[in-house]
Amino acid sequence: MGTDSRTDADTTSLETHQDTLETENITFVDDLNDEISAILEETPGLQYDYVLGDVSDYGISGNGHAHFDLVHEGATIHCVIFSYRLQSLDVELDDGTHVAVKGDLSFYEANGSVSLIVEDFVEVGEGKYQQTYQENKRILEEDGLLAEEAKQPLPEFPRRIGIVTSTDSDARKDAVTSIHSRHPDVDIAIQHTTGQGEDAMLSMMQAISELDDNAQIDVIVVTRGGGSNKDLRVFNETPLCPVIHNTTTPVVVGVGHENDRTLADEVADKRVMTPTHAGEIVPKKDDLEATVQTAAERLDGTYEQLVRDRLETTQNDLDSAYDQHVSTELANRSTDLDHAFETVASERLTTLEPPLSRTFRSIARDLASVLLASLYLERGFGSVDHLHRETEAIPRWILRKCLPLVFVRRCRDRQRHRVKHVVRIDGRHVELVRVPR
Repeated sequence: MGTDSRTDADTTSLETHQDTLETENITFVDDLNDEISAILEETPGLQYDYVLGDVSDYGISGNGHAHFDLVHEGATIHCVIFSYRLQSLDVELDDGTHVAVKGDLSFYEANGSVSLIVEDFVEVGEGKYQQTYQENKRILEEDGLLAEEAKQPLPEFPRRIGIVTSTDSDARKDAVTSIHSRHPDVDIAIQHTTGQGEDAMLSMMQAISELDDNAQIDVIVVTRGGGSNKDLRVFNETPLCPVIHNTTTPVVVGVGHENDRTLADEVADKRVMTPTHAGEIVPKKDDLEATVQTAAERLDGTYEQLVRDRLETTQNDLDSAYDQHVSTELANRSTDLDHAFETVASERLTTLEPPLSRTFRSIARDLASVLLASLYLERGFGSVDHLHRETEAIPRWILRKCLPLVFVRRCRDRQRHRVKHVVRIDGRHVELVRVPR
């Protein structure tokens, strides 16, 4: 069947195709969509008071409209709540909520999609997906897969990261870009897997196991972009969770949007909100270089200070040891010199004492003779000065030697035999003393 809304050029083109295809029952896409839209709007049987399903992939667009998928038994229809209506409802839907939606079907001719324009909705409990999610989570908790002590720490400086994702997905590009933007020297190995569909779970389990067997992989990142609960179903499959839990290599999971949560997130050693946040598992190279530079400067400063302190301490110890050694050596040498001097002096005195004693006795006898001669030559006190003059010629050291000596000569009167004079030598003084009768 044809249409009469075409221009002459379109009609000519359509007729040409009819001749080529040998049929008149052909039309263009826009005409088909117009007819579908008209059928939807004119079919009373498609007008329901409520449509039941689970909320999935709920979000607010830039123009303020709310978008989400209404899911049931694997079937999906897109729903829109315009901003003006959303403000009047003053509620926010959560993924997994089981709702009854009231609205009108709308066919968007431009892309041939059907949406449900929501006027109102009623929460009627947890959806089937949410119930299954909670039940599986309870099982994992009982098995100890969600315990914090079971989680492995991530390496602080991973050198090689394995990413489990579809090789042609935006998630791969976002994850690689975010990692290399922080540290471009980190190696990345991509292990391809199917992100959804019947083969997704086995494909993902095999990809994780292959990377875990690679000893060069420091950490594994499992990631994919956002989607509906149906699209993310593989990340909530209970067979996948033990594979993640039992790896010897730490596992990071980043699936969907920020508000998407999966059981794989719960079991993983670390969760990142989106593929773009995968870069958080590596340090920033600029920060590392700055830290290393600061540490190097501090090390140089500490080393120089330590060397100065050690040199100063060593110098002080050497000076102290030198002074102590010199003082000890000088004391020893002084003691040795004193002992040597005393020994030599004692030996010299011992050697000189006999001749000195003989000389002294000889000189003393001579002096006594001189004094006695003067005594006999001079009588009375009138000639004492002569005696003094005689003693001036005697060396002083002889007189000093004579200090302790007192020579007493008795001069006897020939007739009475009485003492008349005595001669006393006291230091430098020679004196003739008359003895009273």
